[in-house]
Amino acid sequence: MTQDSTTYYVWIGGSCDYGHKERAGGAAVVIEHNGSIISRDVISNLHTTEFRMMLTLMVKVMHELEAGSDILFLTNAAYIQNFDKTPTPKSANPDLIAQCIEKKERHKSVGVKIVQYHKSPLLIETHDRATEAMAKTRKEFHHDSK
Repeated sequence: MTQDSTTYYVWIGGSCDYGHKERAGGAAVVIEHNGSIISRDVISNLHTTEFRMMLTLMVKVMHELEAGSDILFLTNAAYIQNFDKTPTPKSANPDLIAQCIEKKERHKSVGVKIVQYHKSPLLIETHDRATEAMAKTRKEFHHDSK
């Protein structure tokens, strides 16, 4: 993929563990700009999904990056392609989609591109980091519950 020097390329991935009753979810980003990695971030929480965490992190990234920017989120999660579609009563995560729509207005352009997971080392990194954060959140929960 050819990158231009003005766009922020935000690799975003998530992880969710449906096998536990407290179901932890996590998401991570690696942000590239002008050919260099400029930041990394990761979030996780209990009783949630990876998609909710990914949308939450998208809101955070759009809030933190300079207004008027071009932003391209790169992921293998087709779900987040609808981050800027007006939610309906049947939409999942309508609160976060509304926040994404609001934050998108600050920027020149914001889009999502689906990329192949196995060909994207930075996307693999985001999934690994999200999984690690999710496991840490669960471990801390169980430690604090004792």
